[in-house]
Amino acid sequence: MSKSSILVVLGAAAVVLAVVFGVFARDDRSGPRTVPEPSETQASRAEPTPSVFTEARGEPLPAVPVPVPALTAAPRPPRTLAEPPAPEPLDEASLIATLHELAASDPPQSLKLAREAIARFPESPHAPEFEWNVVKALANMDRYGQAEEEARRMVEKYPDNPLSVDVEHHILNHPPNPPGTP
Repeated sequence: MSKSSILVVLGAAAVVLAVVFGVFARDDRSGPRTVPEPSETQASRAEPTPSVFTEARGEPLPAVPVPVPALTAAPRPPRTLAEPPAPEPLDEASLIATLHELAASDPPQSLKLAREAIARFPESPHAPEFEWNVVKALANMDRYGQAEEEARRMVEKYPDNPLSVDVEHHILNHPPNPPGTP
């Protein structure tokens, strides 16, 4: 496009803008717009018509009390807190590490974790260690009858394992002191 044709287009655009702005400016100067008054037919429809009952008696109707419902709140269902998501189950190595950390400090938790490990990893090379932790936790909780049952199963299941020898020696052959003995 040449310079002259660009100038012609810009000039035409300026004229169009001036006309548009001029129309809007002229509307604003004309003053506020008035809304026409309603006609007689509209006014007659807007007036309330008296009821037949009040015209016949010549007196207004008495106010009738309207019962107000009690402002008691409806019982809400109990609010349940969103339960936190269950923790991811520990892998085998983490279970062993946790069982070593707990040792005798928390026998119920050790028992729970050892049984979980046996259920999840029955064919693991660490299965005898999990069984040993079950026996040890039961003995630490003074549940010797159950500890002996678990020890017999462990010795049967893993006869050549050094942990089975330990359980057999400490639980089956040399029962621990009765509770309360120093």
